[in-house]
Amino acid sequence: MMGIFDKFKKKKEVKKPNLIVFEKENVDNDYANFELKIKPRISIDDGFPQEAYQLLAGRHKEMLEQIEEIIFRNYLDETSEDLSSEVGCFPDIRYFTGNYYVVYERYGFAYRDNHHRPYHIKNGQYRNVSYKGNERQENYLPLDSDEITRYYNIFIQVGLTGMESGQEEDYMSLDLVAEIALLDDKIEFEVLSHGVM
Repeated sequence: MMGIFDKFKKKKEVKKPNLIVFEKENVDNDYANFELKIKPRISIDDGFPQEAYQLLAGRHKEMLEQIEEIIFRNYLDETSEDLSSEVGCFPDIRYFTGNYYVVYERYGFAYRDNHHRPYHIKNGQYRNVSYKGNERQENYLPLDSDEITRYYNIFIQVGLTGMESGQEEDYMSLDLVAEIALLDDKIEFEVLSHGVM
């Protein structure tokens, strides 16, 4: 049975991610922010095929849908473990508007060995740098090594706005990365980091 005061309780509004698309051209390919209201910065690594970029750009809606799921699950859902429950800590769900925009996109390659360790190309070879304690270790493989798999690497940074000072402004940046072996593979983003904007 509903109590007399239940009907007066305000139902909490669930915030859903809402993409803001800025129309202003990014003439100098700068990092976007909420104040500038420009299109995202786009970076395509040297040697990355234009055809591959076009195919991935054609999957942009699919990528943003997944990013929105991550934003909701991690930062707008009150049950998220990524939110701080303490007042004055970051990020605080109370400040999020639900609005987000794309700041920066980078398309390139990632190289990994059979143990999924990352390599990059240095002096005509694949190189992996790792540390054992304070000791730096480098491992090299030839460019024709069958131990290395090349992945398409997609990095997207989004800005989430907040109302911390009473007006909508940048609140948090969110860095996401995905790697796929084939251009039609399922894209699954991982959160690299989030930070104050």
